[in-house]
Amino acid sequence: MIAVAPSSRAWIDAACADLPTLLVDHAHCEKKAASTAVRYLFKYPDWTSLLTAMSRLAREELVHFERVLKELDARGVPFRVLKSANYATHLFAACRPGSTVDEMLACALIEARSHERFERLTEAVSDARLAAFYRELGEAEARHGELYVELAVEANHGAPVDDRLAVLRAAEAEIIARPNQLLRMHAGG
Repeated sequence: MIAVAPSSRAWIDAACADLPTLLVDHAHCEKKAASTAVRYLFKYPDWTSLLTAMSRLAREELVHFERVLKELDARGVPFRVLKSANYATHLFAACRPGSTVDEMLACALIEARSHERFERLTEAVSDARLAAFYRELGEAEARHGELYVELAVEANHGAPVDDRLAVLRAAEAEIIARPNQLLRMHAGG
């Protein structure tokens, strides 16, 4: 499992205080994750192991998207457009230009952040059904993060990627810690 800097108590408290916004953003995150997986199907058409993995991942992320939409509906919360906190944009900007290894590691860190946030929310939310949902999704996010690390190693011709992961992990921690961010799954300490 990929470790990321822990979320702050302030983020956990803000998330629990505004679950509707967090759930809407969560739905957007699942949709973006599916879109990224599909984009890689076109970007890397000759990478056989990636094609199989991304096809499966896209389908799983879309199922998660539908499940979050169902959770929103059950709570009477409309799905709507939200302003982006630009977390992924900043993280991908920290990647070396044209580096497939870095690109895969950035995706791994996004999944790891989701896992970390779901783990924290599982412990913090008072709604047992929502806590169980986050627990289940957290396990999936951990798997997805590991998949992206495996793809990074493959892109690196089997060589370790620990040094690059450490660099990008530090960048991710800085991005998360920026002050005055919107409440989002991937923003704010």
